Parts: sequence; structure tokens; C-alpha cells
Amino acid sequence: MEVPLTPLRFLERSERLYREKEAVVCGETRLTYGEYARRVRRLSSVLAEQLGVRRGDRVLYLGMNCHRLLELYYAVLPLGAVLVPVNVRLTPAEISFILHDSEPVALFASPELLPVVRALDEPPSLRHHVLAYRGADGQLPEGWLEYDRLLEAAPERPFSEPPDEREVVEIFYTSGTTGRPKGVMLTHRNLYLHALSAILALRMDDSERMIVGTVPLFHVNAWGTPQYMVALGGTQVVVPRFDPEIFARTVERERVMTALMVSTMLNALLNWPDRSRYDFSSLRQIVLGGAPVAYELVRRARQELGCLVRVGYGLTETCPIVSVAYVKSTLADRPEEELDRRLAMTGLPVPGNEVRVVHEDGSEVAWDGRDVGEILVRGDNVMAGYWKRPEETAAAFAGGWLRTGDLAVVDSEGYLNIVDRKKDIIISGGENISSIEVEDVLYTHPAVLEAAVLGAPDPQWGEVPVAIVVLKPGAAAEERELIEHVRARLAHFKAPKRIIFARELPKTGTGKIMKAELRKAYFGRAEAVGAAGEG
Repeated sequence: MEVPLTPLRFLERSERLYREKEAVVCGETRLTYGEYARRVRRLSSVLAEQLGVRRGDRVLYLGMNCHRLLELYYAVLPLGAVLVPVNVRLTPAEISFILHDSEPVALFASPELLPVVRALDEPPSLRHHVLAYRGADGQLPEGWLEYDRLLEAAPERPFSEPPDEREVVEIFYTSGTTGRPKGVMLTHRNLYLHALSAILALRMDDSERMIVGTVPLFHVNAWGTPQYMVALGGTQVVVPRFDPEIFARTVERERVMTALMVSTMLNALLNWPDRSRYDFSSLRQIVLGGAPVAYELVRRARQELGCLVRVGYGLTETCPIVSVAYVKSTLADRPEEELDRRLAMTGLPVPGNEVRVVHEDGSEVAWDGRDVGEILVRGDNVMAGYWKRPEETAAAFAGGWLRTGDLAVVDSEGYLNIVDRKKDIIISGGENISSIEVEDVLYTHPAVLEAAVLGAPDPQWGEVPVAIVVLKPGAAAEERELIEHVRARLAHFKAPKRIIFARELPKTGTGKIMKAELRKAYFGRAEAVGAAGEG
């Protein structure tokens, strides 16, 4: 027997088995699985009957983290429609490009984003505008419909016709740091199998209470939470954004067990002066992703927060989780420092994914923790392709594997560890320098809050490492002091030749440090000087 693989099956299961259990907490709104499923069915009816959404039509969401977006993730599925969640931190010009590229028939927006919506160049395809909820002024813009009023009047649409598991149901646009953003197409099958992989890798059950929205929900389902948390029958606790106080208050009040974060968020939490006022005892694990993580951050977080802290790795193109760091049972008796270092690595591939790390000629790297190659992925989580980009899709899948552009090593136990992005490797006098390795050492200095290491043009060496550093509030450090701190721990050629002190570092909507913006601001160019593999 074959049954189509679709996340709809997760919702139907949890509605049957956990009807009265809390599914979503979002501000003052608390929804049981029964209530959540009924709202999804009503919303599906609204999309089909009132907005005229048909199979293959795109529906765009531009708004803050909210239970309504969690509802949209499921409401499009039985229609064969496609949800396009958009990064709220993009400029009107960038969002306008996405609008014209995806050609949605309906736009859902939260009131905070109305000024942005008014500045957009809208495509002819866009027929309907829906306000997620009324803002502080209580006004509904002319020509707009209101989400909750639509739901109140709508019947519940049954999930009757099994969908085609290979149909695209979500498109997420990549950040576009090297050109126009590309729409990553994810299918029912991708999302279903990714959820099962994530449950196994993150080791959760139906008691799980996860805080969602620290990593924004427009970012690949915030790492797949709408699918795997519903599959489990767990509770999603939605926050509008990451803020140390909002995070701490929510963890304490809702007894949150798991948090997904990027390293800049965890760093901010650890250096927040009011942290000791809050109770983090319910917190079982923090999973860090979005960018490579300094070992020092994992060690400090485990000691100060008293929970498991480990790294995950993924891409928009892989739904997103590729690997998660955990300690193999065969290594459990190793020293604590070694275990912490493994938890700070890129980790072990999740079930359903195959991962290779290869040289330019396609040969696999030695499992010695030193031999560097590019990470390739294939498996159930990998996208269907890029929306309307057949040539770029073919290039990404050259050789039958997804080329990630991430450079890594593999240790003797099979643990991956990213050493850099191809474009971020610094090639100085023929030597390859990992910017991540240098940043990791800088983070061990007690005065350093954040650091980004870049390759700066140099007439003699081609490029040399330069560090842009933000100091902790009230802390002081001199340029020579930080350079010597690195020289004492790494080969001297790896140490920054210059330290630039900054008040803050630019970040994406998901909290990643934007190295392209730093290159442009300090060196007048967005891309790295050399190409990986040179020299």
C-alpha cells in the first residue's frame, strides 16, 4: 500500500489523538489541536471559495510570527496551492522582485508591515489583500479583507482528496547575497520526510514544548517546526521575534523545553545582564544553526544555562536540516571537553540524508579532521529545484548531488565540521585561512561580544585577515591585545592584521552576520577577493 506523503496526515493524526491538548500558544491566543485544525479547515475554505485560490496558485505572507502563519502552512496543502513566506526585513524593492517573480494571487500581511506593502510594486496577478489582524489603530485599509472575520463566516473544508506528494507547496526565497534571490521549491514529500528526520535527530516526543519565532517563521518554516511539532502532538509557543527578555519571560511562563536559535541570539542572551532573574530550569536543549558556532559559546551556554546545547546545520534547499550534533553512545565516556567540542561541530547527517565531503575532483576527503572539501547532499529533504530557474537548478544538482558551497572536514567518527563558506575562505600568500577558526579564538577573549573575520585586499599577499569586533558593554581591549590573543593560539599567519572596532554588526532577518555588507562597508566590495581552492 502507498499513501501520499503529506503533512496533512500529521494534522489529522494530532487532531484525533490530541484534540484537547494545547497545540499553539501565541500571545493571549491558546489553541488546542481541535481548534487549530478547525481554523485550518476554515482558512482552506476561505482561500478556495472567497479568494479563488486554485491548484498551483501562490499565496504570499508578509508578516510577523503569528499563529495565523502556522495555519496558512496547512491551509494551502489540500488545495495544491503554494505558500510564499517573505522575509520582513527585506526592502520594498527586494519584496517587489519576489512579488513579480512568484506572481501571487493573494497577499496576507500584518499591520506592522502596511507601510512596506504600500511601497510595493504589485504584479497584475495580485487580486486580494488580507490583513492578518487589526493593528493598534483598529483600522482596516480600504479594499482589504480581515483574516479573522473571513474565518468566522467560513465553513470547514474537509481534507478529502489526497494530494500529489510531489507537488510544490512552499517557496522560500534565498537571501540573494550573490544576486537576485532564488525561490526554493519544497514539496509535500520533502516536508513530510524532513519532519520524520528532524524528530529522530532532535529526539523529541509529545511532551515537547518548543519556542518558535526566535528564528523567524518565514525562514524555512523556522527549521520545519510547523510539520514536526504537529506530527508529534507537541506545543508550539510563538514569540514575535527574538529579544532576551521576551525569550526569558516566555521560557519561564510556558515551561519551554526546546529552543532553536542562531549563535548571535545565544550570545546576546548570555551577555544580557538581567538573565539571572529568570527560571530556565525547564529548558532541555538549545539547538544552534544558521551559521557555524564557536566552541566557547557552546561550553559557556551549557555551564550557565544548565541545558544541552548543540549545533544543527542546514540550508533553505534542504527543508532545512542536514545534520545535528549529538554524542554517539560509543563516545559517551569521553572527557566532557571533548563532548562539548563535538556538540559544537556541524554534526552527523540526519536519517534520510546522504552527505559527502569532496575535493574539486569529486574524491572524498580523508576522515582525519584536516582534509577540506565541499559538502554535497542528496536525499528526501532536498528541494525540487529553484522556481523558474532551470539552469541554476541544473547547476546546483551537478553530478546528482546538491552542492552546498560550504567547506568542511570530517573527523574519524564521521562528524562534519564546517570550516567556512567557499566565498569566505581567506587566501593569503597561497595559504587558506578559515575565518571561522579565527572568530572562534576571538570569542574566547573575555571582552569580545561579536566578531567577523574577513579577507581584506593586500598588494603583497593578495588578501589578509581583518577582524571587525564588537566589545561587550563596559569592556575594553586594544587592537594589539586581540591580535596577540589569536597569535598565541593559532599559526601567526592566521592572526588578523588589523582589528576594526564597531558598535554593532549587520545581521540578516535570521540573525546571521552579513559579511557581504561588512566587505562593502569597509573594503568597498561585497564579495571575497579570491575563490576557494586557489593557491
